[in-house]
Amino acid sequence: MTYGLLNGLRVLELGEFISAPYCVKLLADMGADVLKVERADGGDWARDYGPYPNELPHRECSGLFLYLNANKRGVTLNLDTPTGREILAGLLSRFDVLVHNLHPTEMDRVGLDYDTLRVHNDGLVMASITPFGLTGPYRNWKAYDINLAAGGGICEGLGSPERQPLTFGTPEVGYFAGAAAASSIVMALLAQDNLPHLPAGEGWSEGEIPPTHPGQHIDIAEIETMAGLYNGPEALMAVYQWRVTRRTGHHALDFPYPNCILRCKDGYIFVGSPEGRQWRRLLELMGSPEWSQEPRFRNRTVMNNEYADEVDGYVEEWLLKHTKAELLEMALEHRIPLAPVRGFDEVRHDPSLSTLFTEIDRSDTGPVTIPGPPYAMSGENACPEPVEELPRPAPTLGQHNSEVYCGELGYTPEEVAQLYRTGII
Repeated sequence: MTYGLLNGLRVLELGEFISAPYCVKLLADMGADVLKVERADGGDWARDYGPYPNELPHRECSGLFLYLNANKRGVTLNLDTPTGREILAGLLSRFDVLVHNLHPTEMDRVGLDYDTLRVHNDGLVMASITPFGLTGPYRNWKAYDINLAAGGGICEGLGSPERQPLTFGTPEVGYFAGAAAASSIVMALLAQDNLPHLPAGEGWSEGEIPPTHPGQHIDIAEIETMAGLYNGPEALMAVYQWRVTRRTGHHALDFPYPNCILRCKDGYIFVGSPEGRQWRRLLELMGSPEWSQEPRFRNRTVMNNEYADEVDGYVEEWLLKHTKAELLEMALEHRIPLAPVRGFDEVRHDPSLSTLFTEIDRSDTGPVTIPGPPYAMSGENACPEPVEELPRPAPTLGQHNSEVYCGELGYTPEEVAQLYRTGII
């Protein structure tokens, strides 16, 4: 059972791949009623990304799509047609929130102009997630995850100084942008609930319904989520004319040694000791080696910046005698922040994370285990209305067309069949 803090909230998604779908997934996990609108000619291109069951590619079995779109309903719609845009307008009048990651040129083409949309839905909260935002000199540029990671400054700090910069191993930018959009939407909704009633004469006349729930248009620039995430500290360092951190390999510059990942007997382990007493306990555990008494190692920040590779060899020599499990047991006993580097299969079967993962069953995929919301609510006092049917599997392409177009918009089955024949849905 999931407690739905957003029970009653209706969210319409025009999202592909990661950013908008992840944003809306966060809202769906909290109980929002989500309707995902996909292209009639193939749907969300996340369907073309694995992993797939038994490594057999199939557009209804994409692991990425199944994760990002759980707890949503789904319809198809061709927004390149006047009829499709008319249907979209009918849907929007019934929803509280619209989330999309269409490019600004696509927004113009399909008529996603906020000032026009709010004429029919004054309280609409609309979140636009684009590579470079809706204003500024780059608004019409297109970009993928790697462009944004590089342009936002992340890549400059990743990797070894003697090699080229690195990027994320997976497309992370969309997740950061999606999380920023979701939090912004919730704040906009809170603002709606907390705005005071305006007296007559301030935007409305006596006898009219006062505008107590004005909408918001939220502009999320993916590159800003990157630049703000990484370059905030670097901007301060530049202002104060301090050294700007560059690629430092697996050692973070200007941190006390150790703060790195090293080899052990059966894999890798993170070794850290931000506090001096932790470092002393680690040295005692290692048998108080002679090298640790050398004067050049007295300052651990200098040791990290100038002698890290040498000291890594000393520490790793001891680590290679022990397994990850043995090192973790010693770390817990001696209160030293070591952490085994684990693969996802190890994480999934960690008993402390048993409540995070949930199994969703769908006939064409079989049971699929995905991460659920990383939080727990205190119960009925926090949200008195549980959402019994969560979690739900991601929709198949156009799965809820009849339910939505007939049940909510009032089309007849014959009219829906005609929409199929003409490529509208």
